Amino acid sequence: MLNLATLCFPDQEKSCFYCCPPIRDPEADPLDAIVEKRRLLRSNRQDLQKNLDNPHEISGEECWGLGFLDDQEKQTGCLLHPLRHQGSDLRHLTGYQFKCANALCREALVFAELSEVEQKFCLNLCRGMDSFNYSSRRNPLMRLLAWDKEMVQVIVCESLENGLKVSPDNKTGVHSNKLQKSSDSTGGYDFLWQKLDFRLDGFLALMIAKQKGLNFLRHNLDDYIRLRDDLISGLREQLTLQITSATPLIPAHKLKIPLSLSRLLKFGTDLWELPSGCEEQVLQYIENKLTTFSL
Repeated sequence: MLNLATLCFPDQEKSCFYCCPPIRDPEADPLDAIVEKRRLLRSNRQDLQKNLDNPHEISGEECWGLGFLDDQEKQTGCLLHPLRHQGSDLRHLTGYQFKCANALCREALVFAELSEVEQKFCLNLCRGMDSFNYSSRRNPLMRLLAWDKEMVQVIVCESLENGLKVSPDNKTGVHSNKLQKSSDSTGGYDFLWQKLDFRLDGFLALMIAKQKGLNFLRHNLDDYIRLRDDLISGLREQLTLQITSATPLIPAHKLKIPLSLSRLLKFGTDLWELPSGCEEQVLQYIENKLTTFSL
């Protein structure tokens, strides 16, 4: 059962507005053009009644319904949300109510599956951040959550067992356009996103972490990357040889394998459709490679 503690509004000091506006450039980041964003968020709050009297559908990177939610300009969010209008949902005025109402990022879904202890550990990574830094996907927490629940749980477990105190000294101001770099802010686990890619490494790195611990992976990172690249090349060769015009294919994400493994197959081998029933072969190939690596 999901623990529905929210990643969007963790406390009174900050909020996440990464999903807004709903038709933004997917590569856009809240830390880009931060001075202009602050001006716009302030203006939207001040002009809300005028915009409500003369609403218009949004058509670009800006949404007049997105603004500061408090006088101190700490939290940022939807000015049209039903919680701000006695239950009346005004988001339809922008033309994107359905999209906004169903927006829930992958990181939020992973966070919701964590225990209260694990969630507190994660949010401790963001102490002292403002809404702009917190919303950024450069935020170590958001980068960590991209690795899925099990990897987060491994990190939390290892950190607590080793007595690691994850408490970043992040004093980034609201006008900053960069997150303060701190190797301590993630207990030394930042190699996961600085050196690796969760799409390629999510499954393999987790397997190694469960068997040998993340410290083993950290200290054998170059060897692991060579293993991964060799493994991907071998899988691509084996699976490609099986594909003919008569071969029944199935989308990788529909195979009976973890989604993290399907990402490896899609983004690594570039095979988005694979022979039906190839799961056992793929898993056995990977197990053999990882056994050799662990030894």
